[in-house]
Amino acid sequence: MLENLHLRFFRNYESLDWQPGNGFTVLSGPNGAGKSNLLEGIFYLGAGYPYRQAQDEALVHWGADFFVIRGSVLQNGLRYDLEIAYQLETKHKITRINGKRGLPGACTACLPVVIFSPADLLLIQGAPGLRRRFLDLVVTQSRPQHAADLHDYSGILTQRNNLLRHGVFQRAEMQSWDEQLVAVGARVISRRLSVFKTLMDLSRVVFASLSRNGELDGVYISQTIPPGSTEENEDFYRRAFKDALERRRSLDERLHMTTTGPHRDDLRFFLRGHEAQFYCSQGEQRLIALSLKMAQNRLLSSVQSSDALLLLDDVFSELDTVHREKVFQELSRSRQVIATTTSFLEEGDAATGQLTPEIALFQAKGSEWL
Repeated sequence: MLENLHLRFFRNYESLDWQPGNGFTVLSGPNGAGKSNLLEGIFYLGAGYPYRQAQDEALVHWGADFFVIRGSVLQNGLRYDLEIAYQLETKHKITRINGKRGLPGACTACLPVVIFSPADLLLIQGAPGLRRRFLDLVVTQSRPQHAADLHDYSGILTQRNNLLRHGVFQRAEMQSWDEQLVAVGARVISRRLSVFKTLMDLSRVVFASLSRNGELDGVYISQTIPPGSTEENEDFYRRAFKDALERRRSLDERLHMTTTGPHRDDLRFFLRGHEAQFYCSQGEQRLIALSLKMAQNRLLSSVQSSDALLLLDDVFSELDTVHREKVFQELSRSRQVIATTTSFLEEGDAATGQLTPEIALFQAKGSEWL
């Protein structure tokens, strides 16, 4: 549970200190008041990146040259002090847990977060990188070692690509980077596939509770693994990745880049046997994205003794009354939920606090608010 939050020069906040508390907290205020920015700060602290498509430099408050996000978290009976600091001039980011430096994304094991927002449609409609990042977040939240492997893989991939761009190299040099890339990449693929299978099993159950309009399915697409493969061990993925690199060696040398590996993989979702990105309505795509996020929350609850922090960025305005009720029933069991809205509260509802001059705080009591 997030016990307190500090923002300094983040988005529209020069300085903000807040103790969210448990239960279902609603932030109500006009557009442009900073409600979504606050949720983005919380998500960034837990995930290590902004959930909206923005570069770190765009998150720095106008006129400032850095931002800092700090939070105190109580998780499984232990307290963690988390911090992410970004320096604009050097474009350098530092992550700290209890004062010690950590890798980007390392905080997710201490503060698992799940966010719902209108932008979740990009999980269906957007670029493959968005889907990979979502899956890697889920994997890291349940298996923290994944963050270190992603970091190592990125560094090795950069070195291999630099060698390819140089154009002249000894075969032994390339073989060294190939061996390292295969070793780390096989672990990345293995975890992704294992977690994705569980995620889809849970997503099918959630989608069936939200809609009776067909069965949801998903496929992990990779040029590294043979199509239709049922193998589930790391040694197999290592051999498959090594063979794929060998097959594409001439193409890689011609294009001066590594064209196969987990950094090129994708996820595809299907409803009634048809690919959701091309054949489903926007309403169906939204329900699929919601099902994936609810499944993420269920998965985290099954591997940790406490629930993830749920963030809802104006999601309910996108849903009809029936689906609002079903989504609320799923989320209301969670220990800590923070939602934003512009106007769904009834006239006469009394605020329990004032976060800023424009943002009022409410404690939700029942689904009639939604």
